Amino acid sequence: MSAQSPSSHEIAVCRGVEAQTNCRFAMPMEPSLVAGIASAVGESGWPDFLRAHVVGPILHHHAFRIAVAACPNGCSRPHVADVGIIRACIPALDPEPCTSCRLCQKTCPDGAIVMDTNGPIFDYSQCMRCGLCVARCPERALDCSQSGFRVVLGGKLGRHPRLATEVVGIHPAECLPAMVAQCLDFYMQQYRKGLRFGTLMEEQGETLIEALENS
Repeated sequence: MSAQSPSSHEIAVCRGVEAQTNCRFAMPMEPSLVAGIASAVGESGWPDFLRAHVVGPILHHHAFRIAVAACPNGCSRPHVADVGIIRACIPALDPEPCTSCRLCQKTCPDGAIVMDTNGPIFDYSQCMRCGLCVARCPERALDCSQSGFRVVLGGKLGRHPRLATEVVGIHPAECLPAMVAQCLDFYMQQYRKGLRFGTLMEEQGETLIEALENS
């Protein structure tokens, strides 16, 4: 299902966002998140702006697409949306309760955990921030050192597909509506006929990402 404005934007959400109990990979999320993002889009002025700049009916490819995923599996396809929002948890160890049972290592689908005499060691270059190891630890020796969301920008399909570019960091839920609004403001400032947000990211994405990281 999608929460959407009829034509100006679409917000796709994965099954884990809509009904967390139905997906074993989904991390918990506030139900109000999607509504907050939708409100930010409306308040940004994007719907009226798009209507004023499109001659004739607003078509599918005109819509600004936002995808929200409750885990890095990304069933809502955040990496090919204009803005992708992905639930994230950076794992950390409390060595005292750890029994070196290796369940975290066996659970990790990305080979990001190795064991030593003191317990698990995380290879954060391979870790997808999925939180599975934290959820499965029987001793509660693992927790999230940072919990929030990854944000990726400028993905698209079509004739010239592009995977989204990630904004560095793990971002709290309360910052996401403002980040989406900032993306739309940047898009409207640079808008020209036929310009896709993904193309704008190819042209000037470093400027927007720097602004988001410093805001």
